[in-house]
Amino acid sequence: MSRYGFEFGARESTNRAIRWFFALVFFPMMTVFPYIGANNNPNENVRTYMTMALVEHGELTIDKVVDRFGWVNDMAKVPSRDKRHTRYFSVKAPAVSYAAVPAYWAFSKAAPLFHHHYPKVSAPTADKVWWLRMATWVCRLFAVQFPCFLFLIWFERYLRGFSDDVVFRLSAVAACGLGTNFLAYNHMFASHALFAVAAFSAFALIEREFRLASDPNERLAKTAFVAGLCCGWATLLEYHALPVSVVLAIFGAIIFRKPTRFLAFSTGGLLNAAVMMIFQWRAYGNPLTPGHKMVENPQFAAEHHRGVFGVLLPSWEAFRELSVGAGYGFFGLSPFMWLGLAALVLVSFRVKTSGKTRYTLGVSTLVWMFAMLLLWLINAGAIEWRAGWTVGPRYLGAAPPFFAFGAVCFLEWLSTRERVRLRIPLRGVAGGLALASVVSIGTVSLLHDTLPTFITRPFTQTALPLIRTGFAPRHVLEWIGVESNLFFYFVLACLLGAALLGAFVRAGDTWKNVGLRGAVFVVALGIGSYPMLATPAPTEPVADATAFIGAWSKVWEPAGRDWLTSSRAKAEQNGDKDPCLWIEVGRLERILKLDADAARDEARAKGPAVCPKRWF
Repeated sequence: MSRYGFEFGARESTNRAIRWFFALVFFPMMTVFPYIGANNNPNENVRTYMTMALVEHGELTIDKVVDRFGWVNDMAKVPSRDKRHTRYFSVKAPAVSYAAVPAYWAFSKAAPLFHHHYPKVSAPTADKVWWLRMATWVCRLFAVQFPCFLFLIWFERYLRGFSDDVVFRLSAVAACGLGTNFLAYNHMFASHALFAVAAFSAFALIEREFRLASDPNERLAKTAFVAGLCCGWATLLEYHALPVSVVLAIFGAIIFRKPTRFLAFSTGGLLNAAVMMIFQWRAYGNPLTPGHKMVENPQFAAEHHRGVFGVLLPSWEAFRELSVGAGYGFFGLSPFMWLGLAALVLVSFRVKTSGKTRYTLGVSTLVWMFAMLLLWLINAGAIEWRAGWTVGPRYLGAAPPFFAFGAVCFLEWLSTRERVRLRIPLRGVAGGLALASVVSIGTVSLLHDTLPTFITRPFTQTALPLIRTGFAPRHVLEWIGVESNLFFYFVLACLLGAALLGAFVRAGDTWKNVGLRGAVFVVALGIGSYPMLATPAPTEPVADATAFIGAWSKVWEPAGRDWLTSSRAKAEQNGDKDPCLWIEVGRLERILKLDADAARDEARAKGPAVCPKRWF
């Protein structure tokens, strides 16, 4: 084992499986672009506006960008120094907007080569729509998607220090990266997925030095600096990351307590603190306060004046929904993560490291669990805990890698108990719950980066109807003129294939053991799938959810590539000769809950028709 906790002696077959796994992960992470301009999330737009303002106008204020592209929420309204007028700034923590500056600058220089220019205020609407969409895509790709994908590769390597079991590791990575809202926010120019990258990287770097160097004098100053940098970066990405950063900072200060290491760790963190203070001073006039009390939305401004910037005492209802809600809860949407919660049994676990028996894993488990509990409690106390339109609990963006890490540690611990042979069935449990998580929220994340609050079963109420009717997001093949939606179904197959590959890597098992693993996999998949397939309770807003998918399909981007549009075109042309064409149009409309449209179009099928049955 190296100092970094990696095992380099894995068999070539295992290495090949890992390479294929990440090849499959690449496509859902990097090649689709869920985006509907008519209703895009202000959480993303305001960050894009700030990046544009920095490059195009050399300033933090986004007034000139708003003049071109329109009003957006999540802005702070700040009086000018002479008090004669107000200026607008992004109210979000600035790290991701800064990170996208190089990519957007390159885009702004390359776009004119293809006859596209930064639009003037008087430019046609179509030019503005194109520029905002492509700028958002570029910012997402280079500031969020690439870092998140690379993090997953690193994460799998880090997990090798805790388990040699490739099934446990790949199932955990699939569940973390594709089976939580990490994937949805990988597809948004926002900070929620990057919060996970920053916070877990800080934790892992500190934990690794604690585990591998029992003598504090042997812990590396350069590692301390990077850990401190990641710790501060988390809050520079997300204001509500501050409690997590504080817990990790205390952990780091204890582990890197020797003067030179402590100085390196502190310097890394303070660099980000300085960047934050400069931003707040220039934007809001005070280096020590964010702009949330100045937001232009009067309701949000009033809420942020209550408690501590809108945070009151935790609510049990909010805590429950954040945790187990079928439409929003972290564990409700990602059942694999229950295995991470079970890592609580490791708090008192002793492990032999550096030739000594130490409580390293127990202490590290206690640290990350306390950080996550604090994150949960603070979000459960926030007035806006539901966070509006979102996929899953976006304020808990840091959670996926921590619970995936805990799951691997727990599974490995349970698999190595004396007189109990559990590794084979536990591989089935890990794989089945990972696939259930990927289906439950991963499929949704390929199509949406935001959903309204009344969606209580995201997979059955949104993803499944859209997949069945050919409503697919934009994808990278558009850059070379390929506009078919079929590429999306290849990406969808890669999404599911990654989870299946992780679950069924042979990993030295006999075929008999693989069969046993498969049987347990099916049971775990069934149990894990229950929340997403369960019938909504009578108190849930089913009518609103039913109406939503039909309305969403009418503003979908890209328009015209779905099977409903193509079926309608065929029916308009040949429906008089083939009544089944109109029956097919009605079938697709009923899947989308457009019952009135379906009744109208089915009536256009003249005479009885014997039409082929559809299985999907």
